[in-house]
Amino acid sequence: MIILDTCVIRGMRLDSSDADLLRAIRETETERVGVPWMVMEERVAQRAVEHVKAHKAAAEAYERLQRETPWTLRALGDDDAEEVRKHWRSQLSRLVEVLPTSETALREAVYREANALAPATTKKHPDNPKKVLKIGARDVAIWLSAVEYARENPEETVYFVSSNHRDFTTGRGPYPHPMDRDVEGLGDRFVHLTRLADVVERIAPSVEVADEQIHKLLPDYVDFIRDAAMQDWGRALAGAPPRFPALSQAGVTGQARGWLDPRGSLRVEPLDVTSAQAYRLGDEEWCIAVVRWRFVGASFFDGALTRVCCTWSTRLLMPLARSGSNPRILSAERPQAPVDDQGVEWPAGVSAESVRRFRNLMSTADLATRLGSALGAFAQALPSMTYDREAVARFLEEERLERIAMDAAASAAQEAADEERAAEGYEEEDLWLGLDER
Repeated sequence: MIILDTCVIRGMRLDSSDADLLRAIRETETERVGVPWMVMEERVAQRAVEHVKAHKAAAEAYERLQRETPWTLRALGDDDAEEVRKHWRSQLSRLVEVLPTSETALREAVYREANALAPATTKKHPDNPKKVLKIGARDVAIWLSAVEYARENPEETVYFVSSNHRDFTTGRGPYPHPMDRDVEGLGDRFVHLTRLADVVERIAPSVEVADEQIHKLLPDYVDFIRDAAMQDWGRALAGAPPRFPALSQAGVTGQARGWLDPRGSLRVEPLDVTSAQAYRLGDEEWCIAVVRWRFVGASFFDGALTRVCCTWSTRLLMPLARSGSNPRILSAERPQAPVDDQGVEWPAGVSAESVRRFRNLMSTADLATRLGSALGAFAQALPSMTYDREAVARFLEEERLERIAMDAAASAAQEAADEERAAEGYEEEDLWLGLDER
């Protein structure tokens, strides 16, 4: 288990290579990566405090602006510190798991701060040099959370990472009392390091990887990327998929929604690879790289079904062996519309197979209800595309007849049930009981 102090995650951008490597370590289960509850709350509190300070400054500036404005401005509103906390808890939880801080650790933390026992300490009051402040209860809670985890999990090695030399020391010499007593008997299972890089060197050594090796792997991941896109932003006709920027075959940039027949007519291909780094994680070699993919297919675009193109950048974790584990998407940007269609091979049209797949999507009544006018937009757009008109006509007619048949079957079943109840001679007051029993 890698346990991080607040100072480590405070100095780390969540889109940095260090954060990506921590995600890779977690995803491959090379090691667990966590923070004590106190670290999580301390970090989100820092973010919330900065938000409140910035909001206060903005409110003061807004008030000055209102004094200089002849008309009434829209109200700025209150700060939203709790939403800021929720946001950062969610973001950090994607990077690390939260380890509980026990009641015993919290009580001991307050006790040590009151008695200035390490890692708690004292400092001079900023406004009164004669006054001494007792501080460090949070540091004690963080330290004891890591120690408690090591004691409760004797089969694991704990890597406690903190650059806070003043309170936790560097871990290279004897700890001050009572920290020495805290780690007594843990031996080599409790490893105190001051840099995240020190952990990486031990459990995720870097390996060499050639660009050609990565490019050869990417075609194997096309289906994986297509499925991930459908889950994230490209869902085809499932309710109301989110819009994404795209370039139409006519050269118009706009907003598209959903891909028609993603498994059939949608083409996905890798464009370029950047920021590639490779590591040995456990028994496998893995690569982290930013891969940009191009999607070309039919989508609802400005109210009609149109051939469009977009790109999607993913920070991908992939095994360097073809027979290795499945890839993972560590992070991804929103899709983008390309500047032009240079290099794009536009599909010839909507095939009969695509029409069949579309019909399968429409085979359930609840889905058809959620689609609303999508069917009409599909039918309206098809005349401008290459397709089998007879297949579409059959599809529309079969869909109409199928709905009529479903309604007729439901009515017949209801009539049969009514006749059965009448034949059984239920009295009016017993009718509901009989229906419930069925």
